[in-house]
Amino acid sequence: MINLKKSIFIQKISIFFLISFSLFSAPLKIGISSNFNMELVNFIMKQDETLDIELIKYENDKNLNRDLLDKKIDINIFQTLNYLNSYNKLNNTSIKSIGKTYVEPMGIYSNKRSSIKSMVAGDIIAVPNDPSNKKRALIFLEKMGFIKLDHEIKITIDEILSNPFKIKIIGVDNFILPRVLEVADYVILSGGAAFSIGYTPETDSLFLENFNKKYVNVVATRKKMLKNKKIIRFSKLVQSKETKLFILEKCGNNITFF
Repeated sequence: MINLKKSIFIQKISIFFLISFSLFSAPLKIGISSNFNMELVNFIMKQDETLDIELIKYENDKNLNRDLLDKKIDINIFQTLNYLNSYNKLNNTSIKSIGKTYVEPMGIYSNKRSSIKSMVAGDIIAVPNDPSNKKRALIFLEKMGFIKLDHEIKITIDEILSNPFKIKIIGVDNFILPRVLEVADYVILSGGAAFSIGYTPETDSLFLENFNKKYVNVVATRKKMLKNKKIIRFSKLVQSKETKLFILEKCGNNITFF
């Protein structure tokens, strides 16, 4: 009887340690949606080869936050702090930033016009369709002098106060926005979207957004993962001097560090 109890106890202990070891040894799953962020994570992996990472590439960023919440990934790299705060508010979630990286200025691009001064009545301007980046794009258009917004109310396309140039503004999903350059007169792209199609924002954009720290890119995880040692280690690496030098070599003057 005693031996049976000992056997059951030993089995329970063995299962406990097996589970603990499994959790500890599981790779850190990182979700990204751009080739640049893939290069960034690969560079970080070379800095610390003991940090077991599984890199998961998404075709677009639509499911990166949802999959993070559903525990399909442990970290994602794709969003700005403003986007993250907007997502949490809209979905009543608590995704957390574990590190701020750099700011990519939003820019306006065109395959049909050589300048923003070439804009004529009826021109179509495509902007990102998600609430955070759509609001950012509208404020950007206001800074360029094309529209007037009422900042006392919700900033949306339908609530534009004044549109003297009679431009047509349409919201388009981020992952197909670069293709709209073939159709629209102007397209507003984030720095990441511009990089993805080979543009250099500093030289290829017709106008660039000013630095704004709320648009800093962040590395994000679930709230319960904040004390995870692998997460903490990755956060330190992503903000290291070596990583910043790597980003500067890739992006030059097209980014600003926070």
